[in-house]
Amino acid sequence: MFSFNTPYGACPKCDGLGMQLLVDPDLIIPDDSLSINGGAIKATGWGSGSDSIAAMYYNALAEKYGFTLDTPIAEMPDGVKDILLYGSKGEKLDLSYERERKNSSFAGKFSRPFEGICKNLERRYFETQSPAMRAEIEECMSEVTCPECHGQRLRKEALAVTVGGINIARMGDMSVIEAIEFVESLELSEKEHIIADRIIKEIKARLGFLKNVGLQYLSLSRGAATLSGGES
Repeated sequence: MFSFNTPYGACPKCDGLGMQLLVDPDLIIPDDSLSINGGAIKATGWGSGSDSIAAMYYNALAEKYGFTLDTPIAEMPDGVKDILLYGSKGEKLDLSYERERKNSSFAGKFSRPFEGICKNLERRYFETQSPAMRAEIEECMSEVTCPECHGQRLRKEALAVTVGGINIARMGDMSVIEAIEFVESLELSEKEHIIADRIIKEIKARLGFLKNVGLQYLSLSRGAATLSGGES
């Protein structure tokens, strides 16, 4: 329960990593001085080609919210950039399409809400089985601290358990020397002492070893990738 390396303890949102890949709006629209036709949208599947599904949505958005595809993103009416990124929140767009093939053509109209580019990319990322598609979408994503566990990697039930007023994540942020001082300062009842005695002895032994080899400055939660050869 207290290990992020098992499904029983790991935060279900980030699988115990403490970080998540999320679609980054600043990577989708890196330069809001550009228009949609000018290439403002840098997201796979969202090019503005006249025969694309994306263009069908762009045209419907422009008609509904009063801009053109040549309007710089920064000059669009208030709220339109957010709608482009996060959707129309259930408000339907009037969409129309025309397609021409060698021997036929067809057209139609329908109404539906706009999902939003960020939500569309996120959904496609988790639904696709294609590594190539995932790699393309990852170009529009950034690694951020998990909003569920706030980087602490454990599920909320594990983080709710405290000893001496702190949880395991807070103790993990302590240096070795701070952790030793904390463990030695614990005031336990007779019953608590019986339960915790063996665990405390083991903790003291391991922390004492780290102190004796000169690593008392390390925090217990430091990632392996941040350690030098001598520290690891």
